[in-house]
Amino acid sequence: MDKIRVLLTDDHAVVRLGLKAYFSTLEDIIVVGEAADGFEALEKVQELKPDVVLIDLLMPGMDGVEATRRIKAESPNTQVIVLTSYHDDEHIFPAIRAGALSYLLKNADPDELAEAIRRAYVQEAVINPRVATRLVKELRGGDMQAEANPFQALTERELEVLVQIAEGKNNAQIASQLFISEKTVKTHITNILAKLNLADRTQAAILAWQSGVVRKQEP
Repeated sequence: MDKIRVLLTDDHAVVRLGLKAYFSTLEDIIVVGEAADGFEALEKVQELKPDVVLIDLLMPGMDGVEATRRIKAESPNTQVIVLTSYHDDEHIFPAIRAGALSYLLKNADPDELAEAIRRAYVQEAVINPRVATRLVKELRGGDMQAEANPFQALTERELEVLVQIAEGKNNAQIASQLFISEKTVKTHITNILAKLNLADRTQAAILAWQSGVVRKQEP
């Protein structure tokens, strides 16, 4: 039987090392590559065409949500499993909408993770129970307040950029604060304005303040 080809994507080298060591003990799974961020993951997917990508959500540069979206566009047959520490709505729903098949937390048992990879190989999803509960509530109608949240479509990185905009920082200052390039900042701003249906960054800043995304610091 052919081994399931896996790409590990996490900005922490120790996490990748631990996963690679575990998978090396299995007969049916092989790690064909590693990536430290979304940009590198996309390059490796284009080069290696793995069966499964194991990906964290919060990474420098391109985050896991945007990387998932681009990976699925580039290689539709590659399945994406999110492996993260976050189980709140602002992480779950963007990841699933971006095309992730499965969503697991980093406290998952190694055998559970291996089984999720095997199931992803045959296009079957594995969802952490806490995450599954949120998905079920959403399908049943969800929280009306959450549905009315205009920022739900934004990725974690886009929200970070929006906060910086609302605080009056320019592109160079945002790039320095978030350790990304000015070009990447401009891309995030373009995406933010498109998703929020706004004309410019001033409108974005006003909406962020009015909606409570940014709050004044207590004296």
